[in-house]
Amino acid sequence: MNSQSQNLPTRISLLELAQSGKDHPAWEELLDYYRPFIRQILTHLGVTPSDLDDACQLALMRLWRDLVNYQHQPNRARFRSWLSQLIHNTAMDWHRRQRRSNQTMSTDASHVEQTLMCEPELEQRIEKEWRQHIVKLALERLKSVFSGDALDVFVRSVEGESAAEISRDLNIREESVYVLKHRVKKRLILESFELRRELEFPDRMP
Repeated sequence: MNSQSQNLPTRISLLELAQSGKDHPAWEELLDYYRPFIRQILTHLGVTPSDLDDACQLALMRLWRDLVNYQHQPNRARFRSWLSQLIHNTAMDWHRRQRRSNQTMSTDASHVEQTLMCEPELEQRIEKEWRQHIVKLALERLKSVFSGDALDVFVRSVEGESAAEISRDLNIREESVYVLKHRVKKRLILESFELRRELEFPDRMP
């Protein structure tokens, strides 16, 4: 607990550090974490693979431009609500730009824009995708913590393989499967917690 508390001043929130100025060195690290997440949401909103890099860059530029003016109000508006609107607006603007450049509107493009304009589930989708993104980042960190079969055991068990199957395939005792799974899960929870402290504003007042 003490070592965790000592880390909090430097890891409490990259968002808060980045918000302190557009030239803050935390920005590059923050963008590295958020870029794959934003790309995933833009893909869900119909941005084509050929346009994804440019649309993502546009969203990141808007994040860089607007975050400094974002007013965090934990009891009223969550950061990801604000972020979901930013990504949504980016996708809307991108599709409208593509429509103007093509001078015609295909049936697919019309359907995508109509879907974007009435996207009531976007925030819930972002919450789900964000949780999955945090887990992926945490698992990536754990590669430097666990060696051998530990991560493989955990991932395969989460994907539904039985302890007996994993034991047989990896040539380890079934008891070891349970031990390794528990160790990785415990550390994964801790790493996910730390990542959320780094990458989010707190949703509730302390």
